[in-house]
Amino acid sequence: MRVYISADLEGITGVSKWEETHKGGHYYDLYREQMTREVVAACEGAIEAGADYIMVKDAHEDGKNLIHSMLPRGVKVISGWSNHPYCMVEGLDESFDAVIFIGYHSGASSNGSPLAHTLLPDVIKNVTINGEDADEFLIHAYAAYMLGVPIVAVSGDGDLMRSVRSFNPQIKTIAVQEGFGGAVVSIHPDLAIERIRKGVKKGLEALEEYTFEKPEEYELIIEFKKHADAYKFSFYPNVEQIGEYTIRYVSNNYMHLLVLLLFIN
Repeated sequence: MRVYISADLEGITGVSKWEETHKGGHYYDLYREQMTREVVAACEGAIEAGADYIMVKDAHEDGKNLIHSMLPRGVKVISGWSNHPYCMVEGLDESFDAVIFIGYHSGASSNGSPLAHTLLPDVIKNVTINGEDADEFLIHAYAAYMLGVPIVAVSGDGDLMRSVRSFNPQIKTIAVQEGFGGAVVSIHPDLAIERIRKGVKKGLEALEEYTFEKPEEYELIIEFKKHADAYKFSFYPNVEQIGEYTIRYVSNNYMHLLVLLLFIN
């Protein structure tokens, strides 16, 4: 069984401030280690379920956060960025049997995390796909589905977990904290480890039961924080500017949306 894991940091247990997610920031090293521990738990759950190949994408900021030496010896890590359109799931292909998202967070339209955002927090105000608010999970979930690979487990804040269940109730969700205003209430980091390991194992054990459907067409709407950005990206082929801050792009090929997001990101 080949398993792919994408790991972010803003949805890791206890994270509530931007400085905790940036290199050199206060407590960054603490949460970098917790991020690694939660990925280790996902790897262990996958191995217990029968995985014999695991690829992990370090998908936060510069892609150099995970402590590779803490992971099981057989696990491979993609660090840094190749600038492939798959972005946070780069390296994923049709050969994988399942995808797992660890440490993901609520999107730009949500108040479920003090760090709620979608892609570039200083540039993008909101993203929707087919009328639904699109967080980083949804953007990359459609990429996995495009390749025909099911998503079996996701961890992060509670509001994102509710969105994931709405997207596909078959996906195992592991909420490690709830955000409110500028704060979070989180479970114990060791309990998060335990729940992630068990959730991933259960998700993979139910792999044959998973089903999903791909939309026939995708409508991507991006609202920027600066009107100049909407004007700039309105010149991308087949993009239309539908408001002072907003562009729209429609395609029946999801890869086309990913390429547009790559150029914006």
